Amino acid sequence: MKPRDAKVVNELLGQIDAQNEQLRLRKMLRMLNNLVVLLTVIALLIMLIPPFSHPLYYAIVLTSLAVNGWIEWLIRQKRERISAILLVIWTNLGVLLIMTANAIELDLLRVTMFAETTPLFVILAGLLLGWRFAGMVTIGNLIIIFAAYVVIFTVNPTPRGVFEESTGFFIPILIYTILVWAAIFFYQWQLAASQQRLNQARLQLMQDQLIRYELELARNIQQRLYPPPPPKLGPIQIVARSEPARETSGDFYDFLQLPDGRLAIVVADVTGKSIPAALMMVMARSLLRSHITVYQSPASILRATNEMLCRDGLQAQYVTAFLGILDPATATLVFATAGHPFPYLRRSNQIHEVGCASLPLGAKTGLEYQEMTLTLQPGDQVFLLTDGFFETRNAQRELFGFDRLMSLIGQTDTTDPQRALDHMWATIAEFRGALEQSDDMTAVIIHVLAEPHAVALNNRTHALANGSDQAATSDHRSTIVIATTSASIA
Repeated sequence: MKPRDAKVVNELLGQIDAQNEQLRLRKMLRMLNNLVVLLTVIALLIMLIPPFSHPLYYAIVLTSLAVNGWIEWLIRQKRERISAILLVIWTNLGVLLIMTANAIELDLLRVTMFAETTPLFVILAGLLLGWRFAGMVTIGNLIIIFAAYVVIFTVNPTPRGVFEESTGFFIPILIYTILVWAAIFFYQWQLAASQQRLNQARLQLMQDQLIRYELELARNIQQRLYPPPPPKLGPIQIVARSEPARETSGDFYDFLQLPDGRLAIVVADVTGKSIPAALMMVMARSLLRSHITVYQSPASILRATNEMLCRDGLQAQYVTAFLGILDPATATLVFATAGHPFPYLRRSNQIHEVGCASLPLGAKTGLEYQEMTLTLQPGDQVFLLTDGFFETRNAQRELFGFDRLMSLIGQTDTTDPQRALDHMWATIAEFRGALEQSDDMTAVIIHVLAEPHAVALNNRTHALANGSDQAATSDHRSTIVIATTSASIA
């Protein structure tokens, strides 16, 4: 989130907090005002008893009821702060007036009794208007209380003197009132700090949600870059699947139909994960696509792409890639790899790992890539995988590994490539267990249907492939040498 956006969000959060504070103040004011009205009515009833009757008390009580009605009107007008100030000042002033009246009558007991209730109004001021306003109420109350004691002991002197007698009664009230105000101050300070932390958490949550939204959007865009598997090309069927370890992926596959009817097949893996890998994936995909339309052979396409990636200075970001050109008319697959896991060929229940060692794209300039030609037969399956399969770990930190992978390929469906693909994914997920997927996984399966007419086609393509191999010697192509590995279960 940009600083300007964060500022806007903070302003919105501030407005929300202000509205919440206004609503809280309104509810508290209405509740306290009703409570004061109730206490005032009770006081009015008590004053009907002769010992408690006093003209000043009646005037204060009746005035209080009028003020309470005014406060209720202000609350309905949504003028909460003025209502709060009026409620605090009036309730506090009423007690001080009664205390002053008792001081004039030299009633020390009642003066002390009413003086000891004034911290309650400091608390009320703190709850409604904050610690600063509560501090002003505290100072005002203490001045009036001390003055009341001075009046009493000036009119009715004692041997200890006015100051000593006044401070003797005043200091306990002073300490109590200051402690109450200090408690309000620390409460308000902690409340403000908690509100600030809450706003920071809300801002972080909004940023996280925005990031998740953007990542999900990036994921959807990236998923659209994956082309659908091509329709069945004669006896050849192709299925593909890719799952990112995070929101976006560095793996990708691609199919590009060439003008002469051949099909370019790409399976690649960018180092790293998430957004950097996804951006690199888009760049590599674009370069490969552009070079496929210009160059004729997989080796030359990889060579040109490598030069472009190295020239752009990718700083230790590499791309492993398989690039094959499938000719459905002859059932031949000419391919080259750049640091990518070798393709697996399943033929007659035997698993063959096919390929030549090479460096990934972007490793260094001047790399040459070797091509191989694979003549497909009915029933053949070619598995093009990224390293996310054999690098999967379980809860015991064991790698799935090459042996398990070859065994798994040997156990998959030999007639339905989609079922074979689903079986592989389910087995990997079962091995991983509750652990999160740690690496992107991509697979493409090329399957030659074992149909009767495919056998006749295969006889014809053998002759074509032999002629093509001899003609392609000058183009650095070599007939494939298959290393057979037993499919023993790991």
